Amino acid sequence: MPQRIGYLTGVFDLFHIGHLDVLEQAQEQCDRLVVGVLTDDWAREAWGARPFVPLVERAQILEQLRCVDEVVVVDDAGWLTGVPGVETVFAADGTDGVLAADELDGVPAELVRALPNRRESRSQILRAAIGQRQSRSSVA
Repeated sequence: MPQRIGYLTGVFDLFHIGHLDVLEQAQEQCDRLVVGVLTDDWAREAWGARPFVPLVERAQILEQLRCVDEVVVVDDAGWLTGVPGVETVFAADGTDGVLAADELDGVPAELVRALPNRRESRSQILRAAIGQRQSRSSVA
């Protein structure tokens, strides 16, 4: 029986328990989990801000997780076609606009939005605090 390959993409900046929860949920629903990490440029387009943690470090963190089988860098519009055999594409609740139906055109995948954020994270508060600290240090 062939392995069921799942794919989840994200920025994974300031890695937190919410990221881990979503990754573990995705892994439970497939045999092999491939995780795509958005480049800094893509993250800036999606969020309007550059990630705090550089791409290389974000990828290295993900590579160390037991629930992740492979990490790929997402750096162009063909982000999914470079992952052979993907059968399921996962998306966490609240990731509005991450995937559109036309992005899956020609790819044998189903979009699963069944990964709720079961554990809350304070990453938004942390981002705001870091931003305030950076603003103060640049003024001084």
